[in-house]
Amino acid sequence: MNKKAAGVILIILTIFFSGACSNLSKSGSQSSNVENELSKAEKPISGGTINLAAMSSLNLDPLNAANEDDKNILSLIYEGLVKVDGQGKIQPALAENWRIDETGTTYTFNLRQDVKWHSGESFSSNDVKATFDRVRELKKSAKSNTQALFAEFNNVQSYDAPNAATFVVHLYKPDPDFLNKITCGIIPASSIESLKASNASGQSFAGTGSFEIVSKTSDSITLKRNESYYDKKPYIKEVNIKIFPDKETAKEAFMSSSIDVIEIGQEDYDKFSEVKDSYMLQYPSRYFEFVALNLTNPLFSDANVRQAMLMGIDRNRILQDTIWGRGLIVDGPILPYSWAFNPNAQHIEYNKKLAAEKLEELGWKDENGDGILEKTIGTKKYKFEFELLVNASDSARYQAASHIAEDLKELGISVKITNLNWEELRSKVMSKKYEAAIMGWKLAPNPDLGVMFSSSEIKNGYNFVSYSNKELDDVLNKIQTSRDENNKKELLYKASEIISRDLPYLFLYSPNDILALNTRVQGVNPNPINVFYNISEWWLKQ
Repeated sequence: MNKKAAGVILIILTIFFSGACSNLSKSGSQSSNVENELSKAEKPISGGTINLAAMSSLNLDPLNAANEDDKNILSLIYEGLVKVDGQGKIQPALAENWRIDETGTTYTFNLRQDVKWHSGESFSSNDVKATFDRVRELKKSAKSNTQALFAEFNNVQSYDAPNAATFVVHLYKPDPDFLNKITCGIIPASSIESLKASNASGQSFAGTGSFEIVSKTSDSITLKRNESYYDKKPYIKEVNIKIFPDKETAKEAFMSSSIDVIEIGQEDYDKFSEVKDSYMLQYPSRYFEFVALNLTNPLFSDANVRQAMLMGIDRNRILQDTIWGRGLIVDGPILPYSWAFNPNAQHIEYNKKLAAEKLEELGWKDENGDGILEKTIGTKKYKFEFELLVNASDSARYQAASHIAEDLKELGISVKITNLNWEELRSKVMSKKYEAAIMGWKLAPNPDLGVMFSSSEIKNGYNFVSYSNKELDDVLNKIQTSRDENNKKELLYKASEIISRDLPYLFLYSPNDILALNTRVQGVNPNPINVFYNISEWWLKQ
């Protein structure tokens, strides 16, 4: 359940429209290997207070979480029926198991019976029902588009709590992704009536998570360890969440040792590496960069030409020069951390000589000696030249564009780089009034490839490259109706093979996410879904 996102589509859209193993490096005299060995040798200690950062947007009502960072913080306090692990798979949470009927429309959740609210009351199906009721109330009272608000509930026909340990949801039509959409925190039924009466914003509730709220002010929230937690209790005894007006202020607080953990950008790495008593932790992200090609342009309509173009681009150099090698080359939208990643999908190595030969075989030749390839397509002769759009504020993308233009020039392809502000670039791409553009995307944990690649998304959706492949459409349709995980995995593998072969986008790289941590914080193992996923294993050197 997500107030700000209409299922997976708006999760993708939100991050798209914003402008792999872990590697450890440590500042100071000790090397990363020494730090790793020390961490392994030392035994975790119980106790201590960790200082975290949150932005002023943080709303302690789990049904009003504004963004992914806020949801991650709230996951310390509240839990959903299910949760998503580091590979994007659904795992039990407040529901210890569930079953789906043969029609795919009825979900029966068997709830844990050993769960207590932070208030000491027992958790039951009545709390789940009350939370679902509140979602429907919020949808009814919303001033904005109610279809977009909690969009997953548009398919919920009814729900009921036949007994304290069982909750049943009936859908209008099957939705294999339904479990991925109901990870938001459940609220106690006893709190919801008081919330209606007070109509307060920023309301906090008792949760069932590993930490509970002790106090809150305008600039901080204090959590303490939930000593009655049904699962593994954290080593850390207290969490102090400091509220900052913006990310830059939070970064300054880390540098002055006021907070212990902060997510930073690639551009911050060197500066934060110099901070005393700190270390950097890299881990895979769900984000990747690509060149969008308008496939209605005859220059790009042949998949073989797109393969030759990618073969002629030195993606390793781009990776090194834009983000200093802190990431990995990608060949499709599903990244290696995911349960759906196909390691056998086609990978195109940089080979300038082979790329030039391939283009020549396809009929592209420099007939007049001006250094630009030409070819007659249909009845018209085309020069291989195009405009590549880049948003001016993104220096990494501009550098990537420069490398791409340089590499393709050596093949006889002329690229004109045009800098635009983000809104101008977005408008041109979404209206399909462009030739090529460098962009980025972040898929939801459960990859919905239809958003980018289904031909049904060309007219009014987000398939802005106008890619159409009937074989892929058939596979994507089967994915949408598959309820068997193994079958869905096979279908996603097949989709990856088709996409990596057709290359409707020229996939570039995926940057690592980066945490800066105080050296007293140990046991951290973030994943691409939630940086706090293994919070129970974190501990503090005393």
